[in-house]
Amino acid sequence: MKVLGLIATIALVVASEFVDAAPIAEPQPAVWVSHMLVIDLSNLPKRYSCDELWYKFKAVLMTLGARPDMKILPYRCERGAGSNAYSPKVQLQFSIPRAVSGENARWADLQVSSESIRLQPGSPGRIDRQDCNLLNQIRTTLLPDLGATVIGFNLACQASQSAHSPFGLTVKALIPVSQSLPDVASVVPGIRPSPR
Repeated sequence: MKVLGLIATIALVVASEFVDAAPIAEPQPAVWVSHMLVIDLSNLPKRYSCDELWYKFKAVLMTLGARPDMKILPYRCERGAGSNAYSPKVQLQFSIPRAVSGENARWADLQVSSESIRLQPGSPGRIDRQDCNLLNQIRTTLLPDLGATVIGFNLACQASQSAHSPFGLTVKALIPVSQSLPDVASVVPGIRPSPR
């Protein structure tokens, strides 16, 4: 009798795991799409060094699925910039995935899955408790150009600073799952691809 009860309990636990589990999205084909833009940040409550901005933008872009070979050039953030340092600019050149289907799937560079990504202090690691205004400006300037969908946010920055309430935003983005590497012979000049 105890064995039957134990088996019934295990069956209920296993069944509840299947019911509660969210459906896993199948990876889909995608291509890399290049972007080049300048982000105008304005009236930040703190002065960021150029290095800080470089690391913060790289961390956000990488978290949202960008290819690692990005170029980031922050400016108007040097020590001699005076009050302009509170309104720096960041020039970005990067690639992010865009899903393709049908006939275009044959050009796919990689496989992606659509995921909900939470940006908040500590995630990515370069975002800290003083970055609420920066994250809010990233939401309004960078994210629309990425094609990422903001599905929720709490960026009441004055309230966050006074009450230490958490701030953050959740974004739906295409994250690389696997990537096809180019044939070395097709990218190295003077080497012909071997017949297959």
